[in-house]
Formats: sequence, C-alpha cells, structure tokens
Amino acid sequence: MSANAMVGFFLTPVILHHLGDEAFGLWVLITTMVGYYGLFDTCLCGPVIRYVSRHNELGDAEGINQAVTTAFYSYCGVCLLVIASVFLLAPSLPHFFSVQPNLNGPFRRLFLLAGVMQALMLPLAVFAATLRAATRFDQAYMLRVASLVFRVMAVIAVIHLHGGLFAMGAAVVIPNLFLYSAQVPLAFRAIPGMSLHPQWMSKSVLHDMFRYSSVSFTVGVGEKLRDYIYPVIIAKTLSSVAVTFFSLPMKLMAVPLEGIGTMTEIVNPISSKLEGRSDFATLRKLIQFSVQSAFLVLVPIVTFLFIFGKEVLSVWLGAKYASAYPIVLLLVSGMGPAATQCCAQSMLFGIERHRALVWYRLGEGMTIAFVGTACLRLWGLMGLAIVVAVTLFTTSLVLIPRHLCRILEMPLGTYLKEGCLKPWILGIPLAAMLLAAHSVLKIETWPALICALLATVISYLVVVCALGLSGFLSGTRLSMKVLDFLREVVLQRRMFKPMAVKNGFTAI
Repeated sequence: MSANAMVGFFLTPVILHHLGDEAFGLWVLITTMVGYYGLFDTCLCGPVIRYVSRHNELGDAEGINQAVTTAFYSYCGVCLLVIASVFLLAPSLPHFFSVQPNLNGPFRRLFLLAGVMQALMLPLAVFAATLRAATRFDQAYMLRVASLVFRVMAVIAVIHLHGGLFAMGAAVVIPNLFLYSAQVPLAFRAIPGMSLHPQWMSKSVLHDMFRYSSVSFTVGVGEKLRDYIYPVIIAKTLSSVAVTFFSLPMKLMAVPLEGIGTMTEIVNPISSKLEGRSDFATLRKLIQFSVQSAFLVLVPIVTFLFIFGKEVLSVWLGAKYASAYPIVLLLVSGMGPAATQCCAQSMLFGIERHRALVWYRLGEGMTIAFVGTACLRLWGLMGLAIVVAVTLFTTSLVLIPRHLCRILEMPLGTYLKEGCLKPWILGIPLAAMLLAAHSVLKIETWPALICALLATVISYLVVVCALGLSGFLSGTRLSMKVLDFLREVVLQRRMFKPMAVKNGFTAI
C-alpha cells in the first residue's frame, strides 16, 4: 500500500507535466478503454480463487488441477479474441474521440500495445489467482513492489530521453507483464503437484466456473461502468483536457483507496475456507474486523484531504489545479466508503453469494453513465462528481451491508456501529487538531506538506492507541480471535508437507 501510494503520488505530476494536459488525458482514456478487457479477468479469476482455495482446504488435488487447467486454456482462447478486437478497434478510435492529428499515431500505437499486453496477461492471471488462493499474498505483493520499482525506472528513462505519449505509456504498462509472468513459478511452488496437462480439462468444471463467472462478469460490467466510464463521457461531451482535470482528483484518492481495497483481498480465500468448514460465526467476526480496519485507515486520509486538499493539489500539481478541490471533496465522500466495503464484496465472492451484487454494481454503473452524463451537460464536472459521490455512498453504506448482514444473520446496526461509526469518531479529535494547524500554517512547499502528513499520522496513531487501549474499539478480543485464525492459516502453510501421490497427482 505504501509503495503504491508513493509511486502514484510522485509519478502522476511528473507524467502530467511531461506530457501536457491533452496528452495526459488521452493516456487516461487509453488505460480506461483497455481496462474494459479486464472484465475477462474478473470473469475467470474469481472462480479460480474460489475453487482452488476451497479444494486446497479440503485436500482435493484433483479439483485444484481441474480448476486451474480449465481456466488456463479458457483464458488462452479469450486472449486471442482480445488481440483480434484490439486490432479491429485501433484505426477508428482517434476519429471517434477527435484526437489532434499530431497525436493520432501515438494514440493508436499505444492503444494497440496496451491492448496486446492486457491480452497476454489474461492466461497469466490464472497463476496470480492461484497464488492468492494459496494465501501467498506476501509473495504477490513483493512482486508488485518490484514491478513498481521497474515502472519508476522506466518512466525516468523515458523522461530523460524526451519520449512522448507512446513511450510513456509503454513504460507504465510493460512492467505489468513482468509482474504476472513472475507469479507463474511461485504458483506452482505454492501448490505442489499442480498440473496444466490437458487431461485435467473438465466440461463439468467449465460449466461450474461459467455459472460462477457469469455472475462475476455481470458484476464486473457494472464496476467497469462505475470506475472507467468517466473519461469516455467527459472526452466525448467536453474534451481530453477536461478528462485530465477530473482524473487528477480521482488519481489522488485512488492511490490510498486502492491500497485499502488491496488490504481486504485476503478476505476472499479465507471466506472460502471458512465456508468450507461452515464456520459462519468466524465469518461474522472476520467481516466486522475487516470493515473496522479499513475505516481506521480511511479516516486520516479523508480528514487530511478535507482540510488540506487545496494545498495538496497546489503543491502536488501546481496552483492552477487547486480549482479541482471541490471535486476532491465530493469524490472522497463516495469513493472512501466504497473502498472500505471491498471486504464485503470479497466475502460475498468467497462464499459464492455474490449474485445480488449484479444489481448493485449495474445500478451504480448505469446511474453514473446516464444520470452522470446528463448532469455533466448541465453542471459540468461538478455535476458528474455529485452523481458519483451519492451513488457510491448509498450502495456502500446501505445496500451492500444490508445484504451481507442478512446472509450472515448479523444485525445491520452492529455492523455500522462497530465497523463504520466508531472509527469515524476517532477522526473528530484529529480534525480539530488539523483545523487548528491549518489556521496558522501555510503549506506551499514539499517539505511543509510532508511535515503536515507526518504530523497527521503521528497524531492519529496517538488517538487510536489511546482509545484502543481503553476498549473503545470493538473488539480487542474479537480482533485477536480473527488474528488467531489467520495465524493458524499461515502456520498451516509454512508447515505444509505434500502427502503421498495418489491417482497420478499429489494429494494435498
């Protein structure tokens, strides 16, 4: 989370000022359109994590091989389809978005490169999902950090060589291919005896995975509409420069908020293991602990951006971008709660009760796409930001928690009080301290901004420790029980020994 935050925070202004507003907006547009191919990733990776983690818990090596092999060869077919569609779309896109003639060539070539890279990563995503199903998040995240270092070095080289839009985009997307490739041997090591022999392909497994992934695919469509539709409608309605001004607040918040979502990824395979044991009591404890932890991380981020957001934009990007501060306030009000509820979605996927997410995610996506477009025409970027904030806040803190609480037979009031409200109370003394500091301090340089960030973190940690030790937070005992379970999983993994070979595969 920290590595991702630092790289995103410091690279964004460098890339922006190197490319300029228009080229930067086109770069955001390309990554957005290519991101729609990630729907296939959502479609097939979800069942891999679900079934591999469940079969691994039950010691069913044959089920693991069938799930991995069936998914891998299915991905290979999807990879070819994606590459073909990329080459079909590339010639017409510059004309559709009215790209300036001098950027036509780089725009088209970068779209081709990014699309092909995304396609090649689809079969490799099977191994990334397998590594997560084996709960080897430590290895997955270390590789992600290494990929970020590689990306920084590549971007610095492009700037030094005065590269343009295509070179900069290549420096950002190519390291992802190395990240996915490096996870292949680690996945085989994490699950000994795993095989990709075609004999393990199974029509029944493909049917089960398709049934699971058809729901995942529809959920993914709604998520892509929600998260990636804004550059398309802004570019078509206004201009690529307007895409830049809206995407910068999104990028400012996406860095830490994606980190919060990443922290909850482990909930998916752990939930599958618990569901395999029919241990719903621990599931209830796990979701309450996860939501509370996510909000504890979110509170200082939101508090700091509300009070010092304008100064952050000025120092980070330049004085002219401080006008995006109202957009920051609106977006963080919706995107913040949405990030904390990633654990709820992960649990629903893990226990295979994610069908209702179809309506919530499609509702979010359609609302932002259609109502957002109408408000964009009437009130500009602020109108779109209002629609995004209200939509995400409603689904994240009302609809999805209510659905999950019904499944777990858990009171919604307890969920919101312990997981959401109590962490927010910790932000009250922090906000008072920051408001007092804001009235006397002027933050106009990087050293001043960094000092303010450090002071915020230290002050918040003091408040959390004081109230945590007093028993204010839900649950030191609750947290310890969940942590004991996670520790048990880790110890089982470290003490793992393959059992005897049976029926041609290694029994686990």
